[in-house]
Amino acid sequence: MNLIQISATLAPEVAASPEAPSLKREIAALMRDFSIEKSPGEVASLRALPADLPRGSRVYITWISGNNFDKTLRAAVRLRELGMEPVPHLAARAIADAQALDGMLAALRREAAVQQSLLVAGSIRRPVGQFDSTLPALATGLFERNGWRILGLAAHPEGSPDIATEALADAMRRKNAYAQACAATLAMRLVTQFCFDAAPVLAWERSTRSAGNRLPIHVGLAGLASLPTLIRFARHCGVGASLGVLTRQAGRLLKLASAVSPGEVVAALAAARLADPTCLIERLHFFPFGSFDATVAWAAAVARGEFELRRDGREIVV
Repeated sequence: MNLIQISATLAPEVAASPEAPSLKREIAALMRDFSIEKSPGEVASLRALPADLPRGSRVYITWISGNNFDKTLRAAVRLRELGMEPVPHLAARAIADAQALDGMLAALRREAAVQQSLLVAGSIRRPVGQFDSTLPALATGLFERNGWRILGLAAHPEGSPDIATEALADAMRRKNAYAQACAATLAMRLVTQFCFDAAPVLAWERSTRSAGNRLPIHVGLAGLASLPTLIRFARHCGVGASLGVLTRQAGRLLKLASAVSPGEVVAALAAARLADPTCLIERLHFFPFGSFDATVAWAAAVARGEFELRRDGREIVV
């Protein structure tokens, strides 16, 4: 594969460490049980999934504004038929009320044996009903009553264009309080927006942990898409600091169509876990941006340890 590596910041003592075998093992461990996502329309057209995607892998079903719930339900059924673990996105601001939420959860459980999902606020200006954020939807207790085992909540290490910084901090405290109260029946985790640089994610992880966060973190990464594609999505989603790192790579590219690998970001995240066992980063989640098969092949190879480390552990080459 022709992969262009994204730059990321590694502490000098980690980058220069002779413990490359330890770092390589940590990278493979971090990549193990990675998750990835697809839109309902993409899932509907699937005849099979890549052979590199292990049976039982978590495949998130992207929420798209304007799509009706039936498409999500059909996608969940199809993923279950293909031997995957469907993880549908549910957008609180697009759900009318508790009765509607209850019906959606019951249908997912009945038709596709869904037991986990990602709850997001939903990027629509006005809520269609009683939920203006994820917290009121959580407070219904409907996820627990419908047999959910795991619930992911969206997190924004670089901030959100739709939510003030103070509101994000307050929501993090309240989510942790809820997670602690329901820990016996429902496991919760944070799933971050995609990034192109490890530094802001690691700074956010440390600061939220200092502020009391105890939820495990699944870090979102872009798949092996082209640079123009990544820049377009990054601008739309407000990934500020990471976008700066990404655009600085333009001068290094021989072809704009070359796939951009998240290898250096993965190496930096793994190095941080190796250096700090209390780090809450648990797994990685991929946003493929149209490069589903290539992203799966790359991620699976890294999870199997089939890669080389170069530049003092900064670069993963598959």
